[in-house]
This record gives sequence, structure tokens and C-alpha cells, in this order.
Amino acid sequence: MDRLDAMRLFLRVADTGSFSKAAADLNVGQPTVSRRIQDLEAQLGADLFLRTTRALSLTEAGEKFYARAKVILQDFEAAEAEVRGLDQEAVGQLRITVPHSLSRMVIAPALASFMRQYPDVSLDVISDDTYTDIVQEGIDLAFRLGDLSDSSLMAKRIALSQRRLWASVGYAEQVAGLDNPGELNPKEALHLRHKTGTQIWALTHSGTGQRVELRVDGRFRASSGDMLIQGAQDGLGYILAPDWLVCEKVREGTLVRLFPDWEADALPLHCVWSGGKLKGKAKLLADHITEAMKAGELSEREAV
Repeated sequence: MDRLDAMRLFLRVADTGSFSKAAADLNVGQPTVSRRIQDLEAQLGADLFLRTTRALSLTEAGEKFYARAKVILQDFEAAEAEVRGLDQEAVGQLRITVPHSLSRMVIAPALASFMRQYPDVSLDVISDDTYTDIVQEGIDLAFRLGDLSDSSLMAKRIALSQRRLWASVGYAEQVAGLDNPGELNPKEALHLRHKTGTQIWALTHSGTGQRVELRVDGRFRASSGDMLIQGAQDGLGYILAPDWLVCEKVREGTLVRLFPDWEADALPLHCVWSGGKLKGKAKLLADHITEAMKAGELSEREAV
């Protein structure tokens, strides 16, 4: 018999002063109640009740056990309620990890409104372009760009961002006479340094479905999307980037789109967690970032 259930049954019998009343309250048979109390007494090695034909009362051992059992159950129920609250509601600390550029452009601006909406949540944010071991580091929720490798982790795609070619106004004027992205100079591609060797950027024409591949091996590589944006603004070349990374500069007019009819495969954003169903404050944050990603999309007019 579960000891906590046995304590609850014992307390009900003691409070009602009757096996039959306790049985009626718990919707079980009186013989079942009597047997479970006998089992509890056997486990404890002590009589808990004085039984007479007229009354049921606690022994000295029963009175001591009653006082301790009541405190134990109250503490357990309080702990249970607290854990359920942390798991189901927006309460407690949430530790997350995000790529640096996504953090600066999307996540960080969205966190203030999230924390104002849920004042009982505290956030611990790791901004890192490498993949943090979320189990070892105790991460509640990780935001990861690109396709995911197979793993035992749980994941949910929360956004799919279009990727297009962008450059400064001056650079766009220099390549205005080219017919398609495949004619761009591969040495002028600005790309992430963790992608080793020659990369292949595949782009598709939105009208005809024609597909071209651009083998890029640029002279300028960086570990940060912000650095690539700066290089593009300074006329060093062109970048392939999702809307959320460049929308600020596009709206300022410092970056423009190259080959408006062409775009690469969309870049997915996933939220990843260690197991179980996404719920509570982690789900609330994932939903909040989903909406923030939508705000970072460029309109058709802006993207041309």
C-alpha cells in the first residue's frame, strides 16, 4: 500500500472517528478501510486506534503519528502544487539558448514584452552560435536555425524564413547587367565561417522554376551574421540571408535585394527541448517568438 495514501486514509478515520464514515467519504467498503488500517499498523509495529463497541479513539502512538502525518501530507501537497505550477504556468526560471544574430535581431527585442506579460518568469539567456548541449547545460528551450540532425531531442518548427540575395546599393548597380545569380562572382560572396570549403547556394526563379547553383568561396567569412551585414553595407559583396536578419537595413535603405525574382530554400527555425510535451512557460515563450518572427518578415514591396 502506498504510504501517502495510507496516511490520508488514517487521517480521515481519525477525523471522522469512524471506519464506516471514512469508508463512505472515500467511497470504498468498510472492510477495505479496516484492512488498510491494520496493514498500516503492521508496517509501523504499533496500534494506532483503541477500538471499542462504542467508540474509536487514538492511542498515544496514534496521536503522535497523526501530528506527523498531517504535516508530511501538507508539505507534500504544497510541493506538488509548486511543481505543477512551475511546469504548467508562467512561474520560475526559464533557461534558453539562441544563435547570436537571431538573439539580437528577434529574440532580445521580444523578451521585454514577454517578461512584462509574465512577471513571475525569470530568464537566463545563452547567446551562442554553437550548439549547446541542452541536457548537460540544463537548457529548457533552445532555438536552432536550419535543418536538424537526428537526435533524441524533441523539436517543433516555429518559423520558415525566405532567404534572398542582398547587397549595398552601389554593389547592386555594379551587377545590374547580369542575367541570373549564377553569374555573380563567387569570390564576392560573404558567408559564415563555420561552413568550411566551397559552399553551394541554390536559387530558384519564382516565375519559371529555373534553378541555378552558385558555388561560393568568398574572400570574406565571419562567424556572425552582423559582420556579414556590415560587409555587405560596405560594398564588399553580397549575402544570402533571411528577412529577419536584414529587415532593419532594408527598411533603412542600406541594403537592397539582388535578382528580385530569385530566392533560395527557406530557412527553418526550430525550438528544441529535452523531452515530453512542450508546455508551461516554455510553450508560452515559443509562441511569443513565433509571433516575433512574423514581425520580422518583409512585405512583398519591401523585398523587391
